[in-house]
Amino acid sequence: MKKIIYYTLIALAIGSAGCKKLLNEDVRTQISNVYINTPSGLEDGVRGCYATLRFWYGSQTGGWMTIFGTDEYMDGNADVTFPNYTANLNPANGAISGIWAALYKGINDCNTVIDAAPKITMDETKKAQRVAEARALRAHYYFLLVQQFGPIQLSLTPTATATRVATRSPLADVYRVIVDDLTYAIATLPPTTPDYGRVTKYIAENMLAKVYLTRAGSSAAVSTDYDNAANMAKDVINKGGFKLLDNFSDLFSQPMKPNTETLWACQFSNNPVSEPTIAPNANTTISAWNAANFDFCAGYEGFPGMVRDLANGRPFAHYRPTSYMLGLYNKAVDTRFNQTFKTVYICNKPGTYTINGKSVTLKRGDTSTVILDHEATAAERNAVRYLLVAPSEFGPGVWPMNQKFQDSLRAGVNDSRGVKDVIIYRLAETYLIAAEALIMSGHPADAVPFVNTVRTRAAIKGATPAITAANVAAMQVTTADMSLDFILDERARELSGEFMRWEDLVRTGKLLERVKKYNPVASVLIKPYHVLRPIPQTQIDRTEGNASAFPQNQGYN
Repeated sequence: MKKIIYYTLIALAIGSAGCKKLLNEDVRTQISNVYINTPSGLEDGVRGCYATLRFWYGSQTGGWMTIFGTDEYMDGNADVTFPNYTANLNPANGAISGIWAALYKGINDCNTVIDAAPKITMDETKKAQRVAEARALRAHYYFLLVQQFGPIQLSLTPTATATRVATRSPLADVYRVIVDDLTYAIATLPPTTPDYGRVTKYIAENMLAKVYLTRAGSSAAVSTDYDNAANMAKDVINKGGFKLLDNFSDLFSQPMKPNTETLWACQFSNNPVSEPTIAPNANTTISAWNAANFDFCAGYEGFPGMVRDLANGRPFAHYRPTSYMLGLYNKAVDTRFNQTFKTVYICNKPGTYTINGKSVTLKRGDTSTVILDHEATAAERNAVRYLLVAPSEFGPGVWPMNQKFQDSLRAGVNDSRGVKDVIIYRLAETYLIAAEALIMSGHPADAVPFVNTVRTRAAIKGATPAITAANVAAMQVTTADMSLDFILDERARELSGEFMRWEDLVRTGKLLERVKKYNPVASVLIKPYHVLRPIPQTQIDRTEGNASAFPQNQGYN
């Protein structure tokens, strides 16, 4: 399935676990509890289980909870709650309650499929595969929740009516369910699929590798977690049939296509039939479309010779890279800076402009503006016919822009509904998962080849083989380089902005340290308790026994 068609599973409005009143839903496509017990109903129901991916990947809330408030990105021009850890990051925050409800809605959809399957007469192999997909997706949604909120409600059967009974299961129990679901999926799913977007055996293995890696640093850790994480990642690398693309930038070209490096992607479309139908909370910023295209987009409309267009994007300018993020790359040999960040703007509005105190006529296609990584001298400015923007001149909406999510296939220049897919898992990260697990299990030398494979691909290809070889050699690292901080640096270089950094820092126990060191704005208010998000007050209020039955995370009382 090139583009998965998503459905709402149940005609009844389904509350998330512990809710006293029903969620508001915009139900455009309904699958009744009779239809779900048929072969076609099960197939459509499984498709519906994928819909929740869009409420995380590419959504504003998913980005705010994973990109903001880290060492990589700070507030550019947005709500300061998440990037700055203000008092508005509290149990009443509508974005948090919305994503909580959306993920539990996804879990309930998975539970509905899993519960219905035994009653359905159909090909048993196909049925087992569909159940395995639902269990892998349930594990994924629980994994997102447990990383953000800690101990959470475990619901393994469908909830079709309102209930006030809920409790926070211990971390070890939550991870046990996740591991069990993924173990089943790995044993049951085929290694490949003709339907792009479905979970396969190796997607489930990659997910489990990351689960083991994350659990290893938690209070629920099992002694074999790091070894298991490394072994799972190696299995994906060695047996999954995936291969790093030759060019880093090809991962994010448009239109995005299945490729040898992408294991799993959250798919978007400008076809209304394929849009999710759930609005978990009317006050949330969760979008049915990929919002990352405009959230990353920096301001450029004030530059000489520039007007808003599809190619450059609609500038909401939420995510401003930190100086740490921009300074991570050896730009002489590492292609990833220029392929991640847009620093050059080409004139799309010809005319005569005043630049550096001089009257300059720009033609379409001329360079309009270059954003620098150093302070420009007067001589540098006078030597060019375009605007130079130095770091001291960065401000609201003006900085090097992460262009991974740039989307020129939107319906119009002012349309914020992005259609570009968001990569969830790709092979370069699998190499870095293996490396991190090996370092943490005391085998740094074994981690080196995994890191160097990623860095070799990133080396700038020179004009001659000798130059290319020299660049590759300059990108190589040794056992002495292998540390948790180095892996986090390398993950930033490779995976910047890809909806995972906050969780990376929490997993490694580095959130406070690195935010205080590298994020000058977030460092002011961040506290130790910010390694978890607040439990939504709506969840507590709707639970029988309230806070005594469903206690709030420390620091948010």
